[in-house]
Amino acid sequence: MTELLRAKFRQHPDLAEVLLATGDGRIHYGSANSPFWDTRGSAGRNWMGRLLELVRAELVADRVGFRL
Repeated sequence: MTELLRAKFRQHPDLAEVLLATGDGRIHYGSANSPFWDTRGSAGRNWMGRLLELVRAELVADRVGFRL
Protein backbone atom coordinates (compact mmCIF):
# COMPACT_ATOMS: atom_id res chain seq x y z
CA MET A 1 0.00 0.00 0.00
CA THR A 2 2.87 2.37 0.74
CA GLU A 3 4.27 1.94 -2.77
CA LEU A 4 0.84 2.63 -4.25
CA LEU A 5 0.53 5.85 -2.24
CA ARG A 6 4.04 6.92 -3.27
CA ALA A 7 3.19 6.33 -6.92
CA LYS A 8 -0.12 8.19 -6.58
CA PHE A 9 1.48 11.32 -5.17
CA ARG A 10 4.43 11.20 -7.60
CA GLN A 11 2.05 10.99 -10.56
CA HIS A 12 -0.34 13.65 -9.27
CA PRO A 13 1.57 16.70 -8.03
CA ASP A 14 -1.71 18.51 -7.35
CA LEU A 15 -2.65 15.81 -4.84
CA ALA A 16 0.84 15.94 -3.34
CA GLU A 17 0.28 19.66 -2.72
CA VAL A 18 -2.96 18.89 -0.89
CA LEU A 19 -1.18 16.31 1.26
CA LEU A 20 1.69 18.71 1.98
CA ALA A 21 -0.80 21.41 2.96
CA THR A 22 -1.76 19.30 5.98
CA GLY A 23 1.53 20.36 7.56
CA ASP A 24 2.80 18.12 10.29
CA GLY A 25 -0.61 17.35 11.75
CA ARG A 26 -1.91 13.89 12.46
CA ILE A 27 -4.00 12.43 9.65
CA HIS A 28 -7.13 10.56 10.72
CA TYR A 29 -8.42 8.50 7.82
CA GLY A 30 -12.07 7.55 7.99
CA SER A 31 -13.24 6.68 4.48
CA ALA A 32 -12.65 2.93 4.45
CA ASN A 33 -15.03 0.41 5.89
CA SER A 34 -12.31 -1.34 7.85
CA PRO A 35 -11.05 -0.89 11.40
CA PHE A 36 -7.54 -1.70 10.13
CA TRP A 37 -7.34 1.17 7.64
CA ASP A 38 -9.54 3.84 9.18
CA THR A 39 -9.94 5.38 12.61
CA ARG A 40 -13.39 4.03 13.55
CA GLY A 41 -13.46 6.16 16.64
CA SER A 42 -10.98 4.81 19.14
CA ALA A 43 -11.16 1.20 17.91
CA GLY A 44 -9.52 1.71 14.51
CA ARG A 45 -5.83 1.36 13.80
CA ASN A 46 -5.68 4.21 11.26
CA TRP A 47 -3.03 2.56 9.09
CA MET A 48 -4.02 4.61 6.05
CA GLY A 49 -3.54 7.80 8.04
CA ARG A 50 -0.15 6.60 9.24
CA LEU A 51 0.96 5.71 5.72
CA LEU A 52 -0.19 9.09 4.41
CA GLU A 53 1.88 10.75 7.13
CA LEU A 54 4.90 8.69 6.05
CA VAL A 55 4.48 9.61 2.38
CA ARG A 56 4.01 13.26 3.37
CA ALA A 57 7.30 13.16 5.32
CA GLU A 58 9.03 11.68 2.27
CA LEU A 59 7.63 14.44 0.05
CA VAL A 60 8.91 17.07 2.47
CA ALA A 61 12.32 15.39 2.59
CA ASP A 62 12.48 15.33 -1.21
CA ARG A 63 11.74 19.05 -1.34
CA VAL A 64 14.59 19.94 0.99
CA GLY A 65 16.96 17.49 -0.68
CA PHE A 66 17.09 14.98 2.16
CA ARG A 67 16.42 11.32 1.49
CA LEU A 68 14.85 9.20 4.24
